[in-house]
Amino acid sequence: MLRTIIITLLFAGICIAQTPQPTPSLGIGANLNGARPFPANNAWNMDVSKFRVHPNSQNIISSIGLNTGVHPDFGTFWEGSPIGIPYVVVPGSQAPVPVDFVWWPEESDPGPYPIPSNAPIEGGTASDGDRHVLVLDRDTWMLYETYYSFPVNNGASWTAGSGSRWNLRSNKLRPLGWTSADAAGLAIFPGLVRRDEVLAGEIRHAFRFTASVTRTAYVYPATHSAGSTSSPNAPPMGLRVRLKANFNVDDPAFSPNVRVILRAMKKYGMILADNGSNWYVSGTHDPLWDDEELSSLSRVKGSDFEVVDAPPHLLMPSNDYDGDGRSDISVFRPDTGVWYLQRSTAGFAAYSFGVASDKLAAADLTGDGKTDIAIWRPSNGAWYVLRSEDSTFYAASFGTQGDIPAPADFDADGSADLAVFRPSTGTWYINGTDSGVQVRQFGMAGDRPTPSDFDGDGKADVAVFRPSTNVWYRLNSSDSSFAAVQFGTADDAPVPADYTGDGKADIAVFRQSTGTWYVLRSGTTSSFYAVAFGTAGDVPAPGDYDGDGQKDLAVFRPSQGMWYLLQSNAGFSATQFGLPGDIPIAAQTNGQ
Repeated sequence: MLRTIIITLLFAGICIAQTPQPTPSLGIGANLNGARPFPANNAWNMDVSKFRVHPNSQNIISSIGLNTGVHPDFGTFWEGSPIGIPYVVVPGSQAPVPVDFVWWPEESDPGPYPIPSNAPIEGGTASDGDRHVLVLDRDTWMLYETYYSFPVNNGASWTAGSGSRWNLRSNKLRPLGWTSADAAGLAIFPGLVRRDEVLAGEIRHAFRFTASVTRTAYVYPATHSAGSTSSPNAPPMGLRVRLKANFNVDDPAFSPNVRVILRAMKKYGMILADNGSNWYVSGTHDPLWDDEELSSLSRVKGSDFEVVDAPPHLLMPSNDYDGDGRSDISVFRPDTGVWYLQRSTAGFAAYSFGVASDKLAAADLTGDGKTDIAIWRPSNGAWYVLRSEDSTFYAASFGTQGDIPAPADFDADGSADLAVFRPSTGTWYINGTDSGVQVRQFGMAGDRPTPSDFDGDGKADVAVFRPSTNVWYRLNSSDSSFAAVQFGTADDAPVPADYTGDGKADIAVFRQSTGTWYVLRSGTTSSFYAVAFGTAGDVPAPGDYDGDGQKDLAVFRPSQGMWYLLQSNAGFSATQFGLPGDIPIAAQTNGQ
């Protein structure tokens, strides 16, 4: 059967090849040629334009400065010293050299680092400032960053206050409480305004910025605090702000290049990463910047920003095949084994992958921020995964006949784990990317697996819905506590997801006999709401179709091949996509 799948993939006319990751150029300040560090769903790359405004936004913005203008902390030179944080791109053959960390060795990733002897230092070789050194290995796609860096013996080795290594294909964070080469424990390079991006006409990530007084706290994606006050009005490290939607980016006072920067501030926002002057935005040093042009950013005031009520953890893709943060309408046609995707940004695609008896198991199994087409074959217990990044596939044997596939990110490493629930014994088998194979006894015959992040710690919790008693059982990953809640009826379809946008999955069911959704708000046992959306025969297919960070109600009507969406931000929409007999891929999860 492996050979059959390979032949189908190679010769089916409807298959569409993926565009390979661009290759950065080499050298100091090199062009990345469109390559973007970190997966698509990384916090730096997340579209936050639709997220809710934080309830304390006004007070937090006031504490940073309502009337203070944005300052571009990058450019050409000032009094002979380079402005901005420089970087160098090296090949995988760059020789690593020892690095001695003298201030926070216990929170630094040990060397050696591939730092070239001529690596540029922030502020220049005579600087008494932060002296960051950033090195990007284009072949291994690893990032090396050091703080307060000094070369020894002409660069044969280095000393630094702290340092960190980043796998730019992974969403893995620093250990909680750890710093990095930056105060907040974040990577620096992905948050810099770079000239190559500006000239390309689009920046696809958030920016790093500073504030003078910060709270003694941190929020995702930060892992370290450097604050001086406990005031709730002071910003914590990791705080995300965005330029308000009504800000006039097309004001003639702004050049086309500056408008590129402002549009990114609207879509991706900025993340607080260090103490410093208020509203200082970080970027790269480049002798070709136009400092006068950049100075127009000072027209943007603190009052033009708002604090984003961002998710408290990584958002795993939910049927998001193009990595734009929105679920895509998609169906599987069993009689032909074809997946049809209506991607919200990349458009239509179709892939021949699997047979009618396969179980759909789409998830981000490779950790690139995009959903991978995947199936689980009951006849042999094998998983077949079509990688979203390059359309190659792999197979893994995990499970046996009678199991139910239940892929989810159980260890919060940014990749969904292969997992099956064995109803005959009530046993879960989880093949964690970092933690290895785990076996957990939880459930019984007749239960339906419903793994979701109910406690908001970024890890999927082992959970089941028992139709015979209408009880939900879960094992919270944050503290190993057990919870049981009665909610729903035997004929309901379990559809747990974060419908309220608080970062925790809500227990929820879709009553197929009446087309009604019932949602039990997270953290409660009795506070619920009901929404009539659908009709008898509809198949529930919830997802974040408008990209605002919370799941939307959605149904697929097989009789008409119609999708109906009730989006929390974008409202109602109807789309013709599919045929009678198609299976909405979003319905694969939660034991449906």
